[in-house]
Amino acid sequence: MWPRALETGDVKVILMVMPKKHPELPDVPLASDYAKTEDARRILKYAVHDIATVTRIYFVPPATPKDRVQLLRKAFADTLKDPEFLADAKKSKLDIEPVAGEEVQKLVQDLYKIDPSTLARLKEVLLPK
Repeated sequence: MWPRALETGDVKVILMVMPKKHPELPDVPLASDYAKTEDARRILKYAVHDIATVTRIYFVPPATPKDRVQLLRKAFADTLKDPEFLADAKKSKLDIEPVAGEEVQKLVQDLYKIDPSTLARLKEVLLPK
């Protein structure tokens, strides 16, 4: 329904809350384009972009040997590039936009390093009184 509505012009995307532009919508501005301060950009990053990226993750326990982690990451990445898998995904109208395990790991680690003032601001924005 939505892609057709976009094609016909019945629906117009006016803003994307994503870390980068979608290749099919290059003229649609990002929410971060309107963030007036570095604090606002950090809030978008931590509260929206990073959380959306790590929403559908697969994980193993912290003590998993590194060679097994690498093997699992490679197998998963190879699957997401497999032509038959991609054909099935396309037939099911699923977008496949993989994020490397290393990138997800860094995002999660960075969430634990948010500076106290940004964390306080995040609480203020996400948990209003």
